[in-house]
Amino acid sequence: MGVRIALDLDGVLSDSMGSWVRIWNSRHPYRQITVEDIREWDFWRGLGISREEFNAVFDEVWRGWRDLAPLEDDLGRKVARLSALGRVDIVSGRTPRHLPYVKSWLKRHKIRYSSLILGVSRKSSLNHDIFIDDSPVEALSIAETARYVLLRDQPWNRLLRFNRFILRVGSLDEAYQRIVSEVFPEIV
Repeated sequence: MGVRIALDLDGVLSDSMGSWVRIWNSRHPYRQITVEDIREWDFWRGLGISREEFNAVFDEVWRGWRDLAPLEDDLGRKVARLSALGRVDIVSGRTPRHLPYVKSWLKRHKIRYSSLILGVSRKSSLNHDIFIDDSPVEALSIAETARYVLLRDQPWNRLLRFNRFILRVGSLDEAYQRIVSEVFPEIV
């Protein structure tokens, strides 16, 4: 049967924050930021904007899905390799209204999955064995349920203290290696 893997979209598969920053900078030439400047999950508060304004920029990011870069090369092959371990679902807090853009983006990058689940407010409520995510908030919540989070290294999660259920990874290849060597070595 294998393991059930919940694979996040923004900040794990797509470089959506890179696109978000470019859009922000084009509108605010005197308040320029970089992705490396983003040091906390709700960084938008420090910019003096509301959650709605933050999400409006994300709407623009996903409407422009054709220009949205993958976070790493050859995602289709890397996700297929994870799928060989069990079931891979794409799980995101991204609003369901982005569904057509997300599906098109995944198809363009040859990313196959079992299910696509958008609009998830608490991933810890899902029935997956392993989560590959970039959110420090989600990572802590999932780790409290004694399930593993492979935390995709990003500037906004680097202050997170790790425990036995949170493992930092720099790529999907590293996530695969950690699953087969540390988390579930019995599945290979």
